[in-house]
Amino acid sequence: LGSHRPTTQLLDNTHTPPRLDLSPAMDPSGSPSSGALAAALAKAGIDEQYHQVLSDLTSRSPEYLTEVAAEDLQGRADARGVTITMPAARGLVRKLREALVGGTSADVDGAQKPGGDKVAPHMPSLMRSASRELARGRECRISLLRSAVAGADGADSSLVRCTLRGKLPESGGGRRKLLAIVLDRSGSMAGSMWRRVVEAVVGVVTDNMLEDPLISIVFIVYSDQARKVRLPGSSAALRDLLLSRENSPQGGTSFKAAFEETQEAVQQELVRLSVLGAGAKDVDIATLVFTDGEDTSVKTHSRRHGVDLVDREASLLSARGAGDAFRQALRSTGCTTYLCIAAFGADHDPDQCQYLSDRYFYINRGEALSEILSGGLGALLTSAGQCSVRFQLPNGVTLEEKMPDTLPLDSEGCLDHHVWLRVPGGSQGCVSVDVAVGGVEMLHGSAQADSIERATTEGFDGHLFLIDMVALRLRRVARQLCGRGKIPEEELNPLRDRLTDAKDHLQPTKEAANLANSQLRGRAALRERLAEVEAARERLSYALGQFDERDVNDQRTIGSVAIDAILRDAGQHVPQGPVAAALGRRVDLAASLTPPEALSKHGVEYSTDAYSCCDARELATQGDAIFFQLGKVQLGPGGGFVGADDGDGLISHEAFVLLSRDGKQSIKSVDRDDGFTHLGMPLYATEGHFLRASLLLPEVLRRLSSSGVYSPGTSERQLLSLLGRSLTKGLTKSEGQVESLLHKARAVQAVLSRFTDAPSGAFLIDAVTAEVRRFMEDAEARAQTPDLFAIVGAGLLVDGLEADSLGKLADLLVKESLRRRAAHALRGAGEAERLCLACALLGPANSSQIWMDTTLPCPDAGELCLDGDGVNPFQAPTELEALERESPGSAAPRPVGTAVLLSIMSNKSTDNNPQPKDWVMLRQMLPAWGRLVGAAGSVAAIWDSIDAVMTQDDPSHLETWRRSIATLRPAAPLPCCVRSAFGNAEDVTAIAVSVCLPDLKPEQNARLEVASTLRAIVERRKALVCKYPIAGADFPKLETHSGETVRDIWGAPANPVDAALHHKAMLRVWRRTMKVRVSMTIKEALADKEYRKRGGKFAFPSPLDTFVRGLHRRTTDLHNDWKVRLHKETSGDEARRQAVAEMLLRLRWDDSNDAARAKLSLLVERIWDGLESVDLTGKKPLSSALWLDGDDNPPATAESTEADEPHQEAVAEPKTIADKPSEPQPSSSSFAPAPRAPPALAEETTAANVPAATATLEESPAVTAPDAEAPGAEAPVAEPRAAAAEPSGQYPVGREAAQAAMDTGLEEALDSLPQELRTRMDTFAEMRRPGSRVKLPLDLRAKQRKAVHLWAETHGLEHRSFGYRGRRRLHLSFPAAEGEQAQEEEDFDADAWQNGDEEDDE
Repeated sequence: LGSHRPTTQLLDNTHTPPRLDLSPAMDPSGSPSSGALAAALAKAGIDEQYHQVLSDLTSRSPEYLTEVAAEDLQGRADARGVTITMPAARGLVRKLREALVGGTSADVDGAQKPGGDKVAPHMPSLMRSASRELARGRECRISLLRSAVAGADGADSSLVRCTLRGKLPESGGGRRKLLAIVLDRSGSMAGSMWRRVVEAVVGVVTDNMLEDPLISIVFIVYSDQARKVRLPGSSAALRDLLLSRENSPQGGTSFKAAFEETQEAVQQELVRLSVLGAGAKDVDIATLVFTDGEDTSVKTHSRRHGVDLVDREASLLSARGAGDAFRQALRSTGCTTYLCIAAFGADHDPDQCQYLSDRYFYINRGEALSEILSGGLGALLTSAGQCSVRFQLPNGVTLEEKMPDTLPLDSEGCLDHHVWLRVPGGSQGCVSVDVAVGGVEMLHGSAQADSIERATTEGFDGHLFLIDMVALRLRRVARQLCGRGKIPEEELNPLRDRLTDAKDHLQPTKEAANLANSQLRGRAALRERLAEVEAARERLSYALGQFDERDVNDQRTIGSVAIDAILRDAGQHVPQGPVAAALGRRVDLAASLTPPEALSKHGVEYSTDAYSCCDARELATQGDAIFFQLGKVQLGPGGGFVGADDGDGLISHEAFVLLSRDGKQSIKSVDRDDGFTHLGMPLYATEGHFLRASLLLPEVLRRLSSSGVYSPGTSERQLLSLLGRSLTKGLTKSEGQVESLLHKARAVQAVLSRFTDAPSGAFLIDAVTAEVRRFMEDAEARAQTPDLFAIVGAGLLVDGLEADSLGKLADLLVKESLRRRAAHALRGAGEAERLCLACALLGPANSSQIWMDTTLPCPDAGELCLDGDGVNPFQAPTELEALERESPGSAAPRPVGTAVLLSIMSNKSTDNNPQPKDWVMLRQMLPAWGRLVGAAGSVAAIWDSIDAVMTQDDPSHLETWRRSIATLRPAAPLPCCVRSAFGNAEDVTAIAVSVCLPDLKPEQNARLEVASTLRAIVERRKALVCKYPIAGADFPKLETHSGETVRDIWGAPANPVDAALHHKAMLRVWRRTMKVRVSMTIKEALADKEYRKRGGKFAFPSPLDTFVRGLHRRTTDLHNDWKVRLHKETSGDEARRQAVAEMLLRLRWDDSNDAARAKLSLLVERIWDGLESVDLTGKKPLSSALWLDGDDNPPATAESTEADEPHQEAVAEPKTIADKPSEPQPSSSSFAPAPRAPPALAEETTAANVPAATATLEESPAVTAPDAEAPGAEAPVAEPRAAAAEPSGQYPVGREAAQAAMDTGLEEALDSLPQELRTRMDTFAEMRRPGSRVKLPLDLRAKQRKAVHLWAETHGLEHRSFGYRGRRRLHLSFPAAEGEQAQEEEDFDADAWQNGDEEDDE
């Protein structure tokens, strides 16, 4: 890619400079040798008054003297306090160069070396760069700004804002955090307050934090006494421990006991850390104290009602003394310390809390506690530590506000804070600052008092200065009100005016920052800072209203303690929030970049954003950038997108944030009705514009990550997936779409060329190029590729791939997409079902191929069904061998096979692979891109032409641009059908057969392999069912009785063909037996009989499946019912005949098969005789398979199959379920939803799947009429006193109905499920183990539960939701096979189900 790859990283936070051994010479004590520096300065003839300045600049290291520049010395004060001027600075630098490296005056004056850099002779450029980076890292930048407009009374005219910004030098490893959490468990905390505090603390102290080796946590609970709480290994165990009786709130409040116990615990932890090699300078100590009252530890000699009274004054002094001693003890450790007190309730002392702490929070509601902990504590634990700041100010210059003892650093070690100085007119001298961490000076900065700039009324700096000035004035108001019990009316009005003036002063800034078409830079940073200041103003306004007795607008009263707490909290000057600080740094970084290049006329027209009314250059000047619009975003759990509509419209980042309310609502678009919700790929436009876009890209990619976290080197891959979707989008391409595709490809190439791959460390462009080549060469790599759209996008960026190679890539991508769809559709199919499908696919070679011209997705394709229709597994091996002899190696699918293929290609998919509608465009566009690369000469030449047309007004560039668009745009759209996507039926058949036979090798013949495998299965099944025959009333004795062995012997059970009708039958039986003590197996048997009475049919998934669920148990129950309850004769031929007739109605089997009817009758007769204790010694055991006759022979002849006749006319229309108008087709357990009992029956239904434990009863004693009908007839069942109506709010039954009901909101609700839970659900659906069950969490929202119900319906799972401990519990299950046991469950909440409570109750 040549010149399009920069040699360094783009962003500071993604680039680590080369690590060189530049450490200065060390003396025996381990500190830099000051003697060597003094010798070097003496050698250079430098006066002693300048030694300290040079020592500070070089950190007392003589190696860095050659790096000192005149600009570094200018403005600093020497030892005499005299400011060093530029001529003096140049003279000092000249002496250093001449004495140490033999430099000349030209070097000092900045002579340019051949590389264009000011360099010192004889110094390697890499070392020079690293040393400058090190020097820059030790600098604390100071900027002084004075208002251009003084205050109304002129009091603020001398105020100067001093901004401090710096970043600590990087050091190996992270700093250790010692967190002491001190919880007040006095009696006043009892009840909900203690639980709320514990829940909030445990919500922040997560398992990951407990396992972090760099974080040490100690817990202290205190009342009258304090003690350390043993820290368990998990957050849940910590919650239980704190809520146990042992730690229940009781007693008074003693801060002295709390501080002393905390001090001892901290000391013990520091000793432990020192043993691990951590010094005091490497540890940050943070103490968080929670309390709701004042100290009550000192009692008087007086008593009231038998209780000693508290000496409030003595207790206050005791608490303050203990607090002072505790803070002094922490400082003596040498660690950086931070003490925070969070107080709530009306009984605490705000003055005392503020005195004892570095930061004081007042919590006036339950939500604020979680906010403070998650925000403040989270920032504290992720910070690089605390630092102390020391100012040296010229005479007459003073601090306007008291500096806190420590200031926090962010996670990257950056300090971003400002203080206010009062600088009288004409002040001279240097304002210097030293920043120390753990007592070690890390940063230093200085600025001249006479170099103060004036803040303009316009521009980012002016608006930010105004916001900070208003914040200062609000703090003054808060401090003025602190500790005041009552404020006279004449003082209230001026205070109200000051708050109103603050709002009026901020209004112009607020309006400018919230305009989408404003050209003010840094609007996001201003909005964030405005939100902080306006929140403080609102709190002050509320507190001020509490002092006004005549204010009738707000009748709420919070008490004097709460008012004072709010005022003290609002009067503290703390650093701005981490978000505002990060946005401010981004503004500064964008301003430091090179100015954006000018655009051509075409570039201006194309890049003009209709929302901001600015082009790419104008937006880049503001620090903004343009992105493509993105809508209908559904993120994939493992990366990529399940769905995304990549648009061609443009919008600036700032306009999007404003109009979408930071991504919370969609934005209406001109070219789409539903609008867009996200930003997609950036527009490259020019290098200057792209640099600004790269600063915004992490925030854009964060929204496109399923975890919501930006991961450098990984999140950028999402753009590849979007690029692939953009290429395959639509059935045709307009000029605008092709033009957008070119710009998107250019931007993605630029992004991947500037970022490194997280796993390998190589540039992303190299990593994805290697992945594309592996995809083309390795079949295993193709199967393991997680996102095929990413491969599509990456194919556009690989150099050296022309039309033929990209055509091959398109072919591989389409085939892999079909293979994945087929594998997903057959994921639950058994071996027999797969082989039957393979037989249907490997039909005669002369079969009609009209189905190849079917439009994709096929509107007539029904639900996926594999019932073995047209395939006789007993004769299929012979037929396949005959077909192979007639047409070796050539096959075509039969009509039933084409129906399955079209269903697979037409069903809605929720994966992140190209859909059938994308395959045709993929086939066209990738070769067209290859032709464009061939015409241009290389991929890099395409990028050059795109850059040229955007920046140069040259007609030749426009002509090249038009030719590129014409080359990419398809000449004529191809029909979206199977033939256009694949070309021939052999490829489609081969892919489907490979899924049916995953172990089939390329050299093996598919037909012969299917014939051999199918014949082996028939023989193995026959041997097994003969090995385990029906000999009497007992279930066959298996060596290992499990669901797997049952399936291996008898296959799958029969399922209802019409699931909806069977569901109605189940509901009817449920209502009729609601108040009757009837087992679930009885209800299931009655429901199956009711289903048959309504005309329903059962069908086995394949002809080899013969498992009759409940055969023994239901027969046994019928026998017991007749004999015990009805006292009916059960012996004799007539009774046996009636029993057989009744059981044929109650068992699940295919009653359209006469051979199966005869065999099942024999089996029931044999079981009945066993129950009657008939001597069966001389009778031959019956094989336990319906497809074997009484002599254990399979069907002698097969029904006429379609293999014996040509199919040219038979396949004029694809055969689908919808093509059979007579009776519904049987459904496969793998492809159609399994029958489900009503929710109340679901669990017991699975329990009925054990053959030896399956039962039905014809009647129940409590519901049988006195005059029962003739034997064998179903006795009338008494209806409930109030017949229940059909339940309302039922979920759609069947896959298609559930898919139709799954709207966008429900899909979003499903996507919002935790990733771990979604993985469990997908795994459960894929395994489909009979009798298995998964319990979903209790905290699912109603809409999430509804989405899961529909999801389960589409996957053929049983699902039910019921009341459990006052909440809703949702279970997913799969019916158990005969012989398996299902666990008992909680009672079902029938009222909730029938009343439709499963609807969205939010």
